Amino acid sequence: MKRALLVGVTAAVAVVGGLTGCSNSKSGSGGATSAAPLANAVIVDGQKQNVSGSVSCQTSGDNINIGFGDPNSASNGIGAVVTSASPPDVHALGLGVVNGVTLGYSDAVSGQGSASVTLSGKSYKITGTAVGVDPNSQQQVSKTFELDLTCP
Repeated sequence: MKRALLVGVTAAVAVVGGLTGCSNSKSGSGGATSAAPLANAVIVDGQKQNVSGSVSCQTSGDNINIGFGDPNSASNGIGAVVTSASPPDVHALGLGVVNGVTLGYSDAVSGQGSASVTLSGKSYKITGTAVGVDPNSQQQVSKTFELDLTCP
């Protein structure tokens, strides 16, 4: 079970690394809405995380790749892959390193975390539970999260 968890988290972290390097990309699509965009925020286990940088959104097939944070920092980069379906689904996400634990979610690993997404115009609200393995105790760690991100 730890191996499947590690594979899922590693895949989600790879998403982070690949997405945050595209911080100047713009989305090729977006719906019209009069709702005000959400302020970009990352909350893990009830605590707001210090993530700075721009948001990038890139369409790739039936998915939207979302990156937020500093592309030069492994611990200050957030990434998510959501479908462009209506309503959208979350395929994977990486929250970077939080309190020494790399946290992520992947729909390819059943029973290891959860994620759901709502979309309002260009603003995504992604919530759920991310998992990782504490490098000291080698025990699985689960943390609730909320991402509020607005594509340019």
